[in-house]
Amino acid sequence: MNLTTMTACATCHRALTEHSDGDTISYRHPVSDEGHEPVPVSASLVPQVFDRCHTCTQAPPLWNYHTGRIEILSLASGMAAGYNDQWHVCLRCAQLIEADDSDALTARCAGLMRWHPDSDEYTILHTLHRGIVLSRESRTLLTTTHWSPARIDADMMPKIRDRLTGLLRGPANLPAAINNRDQRQNLARRLDLIPLYWINQEFTDLVNTVSTDRPPAWATDEITPSTAGLLAWPEPVGQTGQLAAASWTPEGDGWHVIGYRNVGVTDEDLMPALRHEIGWLIPIHTQHIARGTALDGSHPLGPLITTWLLINQQMAEALPAKLPKSITKAYRRTQRPTPEVKIVQIRARSTVLLGERPDQLGPRTRAKPDHRFWVTGHPRQQAYGPSRSLRREIEIQPFLKGDENLPIKLSTTVRVLGRRPAERGDTNPE
Repeated sequence: MNLTTMTACATCHRALTEHSDGDTISYRHPVSDEGHEPVPVSASLVPQVFDRCHTCTQAPPLWNYHTGRIEILSLASGMAAGYNDQWHVCLRCAQLIEADDSDALTARCAGLMRWHPDSDEYTILHTLHRGIVLSRESRTLLTTTHWSPARIDADMMPKIRDRLTGLLRGPANLPAAINNRDQRQNLARRLDLIPLYWINQEFTDLVNTVSTDRPPAWATDEITPSTAGLLAWPEPVGQTGQLAAASWTPEGDGWHVIGYRNVGVTDEDLMPALRHEIGWLIPIHTQHIARGTALDGSHPLGPLITTWLLINQQMAEALPAKLPKSITKAYRRTQRPTPEVKIVQIRARSTVLLGERPDQLGPRTRAKPDHRFWVTGHPRQQAYGPSRSLRREIEIQPFLKGDENLPIKLSTTVRVLGRRPAERGDTNPE
């Protein structure tokens, strides 16, 4: 499930708030009615969507505060104004709300609007902010906001995991698909114990280059580097440029896989609060991937599968990262074993002397390709048994073919995805 889907009004181009009533979902304009009914469409279809904090209208929102419906009655005119019960709020304004400081919140927002403290606008705004602060019931982490990413390094991985498990164990709500409290606690316990992988820059560049064109690969135990894990790239990968990390944990007949974006640039004075409350990773995709499911490179989790394949193809090696003493001491103080972070990098190229080149030992019987290319997954009859006289069908996963120093050829093949058929004769994807 994609957790980054944003809905906007096709008329005014404002990001809408989503409201659930049982199985019914409705959308409202932010703050108050805009004088027209909302026309909800995917934000990807709307140019220049206005998605800003509902209180200051300046910064991108991080939290969705749930309050009661707020109405403000003017004693002078007898008119009442109604407001929304969901408020998308930036980190700075959220700090003031959490401090129960409606005065400072109003001073900040009115100052940006250049409203004088004696004006009617200031008074109404202050009343509204008091209503938000006093009637707030809960808050949910917004996963739809686009953030400039921060670079992730290997020695950051233990702290990144700790902040992620803290978010899962914390009181803040997450998107409904991953907000079940028992499941969150269970996931946090598993993440505490799983291996950590950091993909170096050269390997990340390779993943970005070959992932989009990769043919479907089947999710199997054979291609995963471990039963469970948390893997991060130094910079986001994939077609959307959002996937910064992914975790996988066993679940039923497959794995529960979550993709994450990372949150980077914000005001420097807010960075400590951001790292303390949220950390680095925000979930953007969650999916149960059953064994045998086919995923190609264009899938939101495609770069993860590509990384698994390249590791499985022995194009990479995993080396232990040297962690800073501050991290190892922190783990010892809390009586936890020091985590092992594995740096995954492309294997060093083998050196072959000119006189030892295989193609110079005899006449060439087949022209060597001048590029690398993906070989599509396919069945193979494997010999086994007495004198290798028996045959059984095995599945060969997609792999890159060609010398490692050659360029990679991309194709325009259209591929049909689905579960791997139980029998080779079954061509209908599930």
